[in-house]
Amino acid sequence: MVTKLKNNLIIKNLNLKQFLNDGSCEAEYLGNRLRVFGGIAEEIVDVEVVGKDVDLICNVINVIKSSKYRIKNKCKYFLKCSGCQLQHIRYEEQLEIKKQFVIKELEGINKNIAKKIKDVVPSAKKYNYRNHARFSVSKSKNYLGNSGFINRWTRKLINIEKCVIMNEKINVKKSELVGHMEGMSQYSVRVSVKDDSFLIQPKFNDLKFTGQKFYNEKFNNKKIQISSPSFFQVNIEQAEKMGEIITEICSLSGKEIILDAYSGVGTFSLLLSNQAKKIYAIESSYSSIEDAKINLNNFNNVELIKGEVENITDHTFKENIDIAILDPSRKGVHFEALKWVINLSPSRIIYVSCNVSSFKNDMRVLETSYEIDKIIPLDMFPQTKHVECIVNLKKVTS
Repeated sequence: MVTKLKNNLIIKNLNLKQFLNDGSCEAEYLGNRLRVFGGIAEEIVDVEVVGKDVDLICNVINVIKSSKYRIKNKCKYFLKCSGCQLQHIRYEEQLEIKKQFVIKELEGINKNIAKKIKDVVPSAKKYNYRNHARFSVSKSKNYLGNSGFINRWTRKLINIEKCVIMNEKINVKKSELVGHMEGMSQYSVRVSVKDDSFLIQPKFNDLKFTGQKFYNEKFNNKKIQISSPSFFQVNIEQAEKMGEIITEICSLSGKEIILDAYSGVGTFSLLLSNQAKKIYAIESSYSSIEDAKINLNNFNNVELIKGEVENITDHTFKENIDIAILDPSRKGVHFEALKWVINLSPSRIIYVSCNVSSFKNDMRVLETSYEIDKIIPLDMFPQTKHVECIVNLKKVTS
């Protein structure tokens, strides 16, 4: 029998079970399945019910039996803003937890998948790594002019002074904007890690340094332009590691033809262009394509194609594709696009996944012609549940 539980209920002496892939720990109480944030597997804790999804959502408020992996969280807003899920755990254990996330998610397609999953590549920066933040603006009389993040479960705005995973330049810009947000509901701040370039949108009427159209960044020592609507990785140092790993996996001789799908502002094409014979880069975002034109201006062997990958499946190439790089959004690759890539028959596919669940679904289509050679997880987002994976797929030979 399930007893209905209400928000703000305190549950004492709760035994925590395994980690779940959202960064919570599983628990049970009076027939209810709980997802407990701020805990560690096998701990005994007191919790408060803070919301409901499919399960009841709880936050740890007191630790009775502590794990050896527990540390003091650096942020005073931990669990309040819901942005970080693992900040209370030693970093080395965070990496192991994320590796286990990947293994558990992919065991359904291959029982022996663990042998092909490498250790998670750690981030050089554990804090202050994010170069992009989107803040919501407070309308409260007590906090008028301040800003912060919306709690995922309560939907309440948590006003913050600074965020410990944001680049310190963002925290400085945020403090400069206090009192200038009248009439706004949101704003975003992007900063370059390598120089003093930054971008703040939208334009603040009384501030001259806001409303820029783009900013500049250096990616593996190459200067690139990133416009306001364009996507770019928020952890630049780890993105550079990703580029190095992909370059190593490709191991180009100068004769290869590459398909760079979901190419963004052209970062992978930029890295590989001086080692490949030809690159076809596909991107649907107008701003990203325009950025890529500037970023790839000196490389005549890169052809930019604007459109959704699934909508250009009638496109023909003069040469056979040797390597396909797929770097989709969290929803994964469209079914028609997957079939098209399979028909192109590249010898290898390098799939960059920011959502292991989506990759698992896509792999069920790809496995008819491709097998997983290895999976390299990367920690792009320390202190959070998120993990990215570079998957090297090889064509199945009959």
